[in-house]
Amino acid sequence: MVATVRKSEAAKQVNVGSAAVADILDVLARHNPGISRSVLKGKSRVVAAVTAAAVRLSDEQQRQIVAHEKNLVEAMGSVAAGFAGQDDRGLIQLDVKLPVEISEREGLGEVVDIEEGRRRLAAYVTLGRLEDWAGPVAGPGEIEKTFGTRRSTLHDWHKRGAVIGLLKGERKHVFPLAQFVDGRPVEGMSEVSRIIGNPRVAWQWLVQPKPSIGGTPLDQLKQGNVSEVVDAAERDFG
Repeated sequence: MVATVRKSEAAKQVNVGSAAVADILDVLARHNPGISRSVLKGKSRVVAAVTAAAVRLSDEQQRQIVAHEKNLVEAMGSVAAGFAGQDDRGLIQLDVKLPVEISEREGLGEVVDIEEGRRRLAAYVTLGRLEDWAGPVAGPGEIEKTFGTRRSTLHDWHKRGAVIGLLKGERKHVFPLAQFVDGRPVEGMSEVSRIIGNPRVAWQWLVQPKPSIGGTPLDQLKQGNVSEVVDAAERDFG
C-alpha cells in the first residue's frame, strides 16, 4: 500500500504544542535521569506528535489500532523509513507493506485522548500536594519572618537560580525550606538550577537518593561536595 502525502498537509494534521512537548520532556527527564535532556527533547517531540495524530483519528480507526497494537511498532518503522523517500516535488512516499509480521511484545496499551494523556502526565510530575513531595515550603513573607531575609534579596536569589521557587497555584511561588542553611541558600544550587532548568524537576532530583554520590544531592551540597553534585547533574541532564 503506497500513500502519497504532502508535507504541508501532514504538518497541518499534526499540531504539536510546545506545552505538550515540555510536559512530556519533564516526565521523561524525571524517569530517565541517565539520558541527557538534549536527547530526550527529540523523543518528547515524537511522543507528542504521535499523541496529537492519534487524537485526530476516528473512534473506529482508534479501535483498529488497539485491536492490532502488536503491529504498531513495525508499521511506524515502515512509515519512518518512508519519510526518507521524499521526492523533488515535496511529496513523501510511504511504502507500508501488509501484512506486517506480528510481534510477540505487549504493545503500547490503550489509546487515550490528549486531555487524558495530559492528566496522566501531570500525575507523574505532581505527586499529590506540593508539600507531600517537596517537603516544608514557605512564601516570601514567611521566609522574611523566619530568616530575616528581605523579599528583594529572595527575589534576587530566585532570579539568579540560587534558590528554587516552586509555582503554587497560578502565580505564587513558594520555596522549599530545606535549601536554606542559616537563612542563606546552600552553595551549588545556582549551578544545579542552570543545568536542569525546570525547577520542579531540579528539586525532585535534589531530594531523591542517588547512590552514585552517596546520598541525596541536596545533602551532599550541604556537606560541601558541590563539584560531585554538579558533575552528577551534568551526567543526568547536561
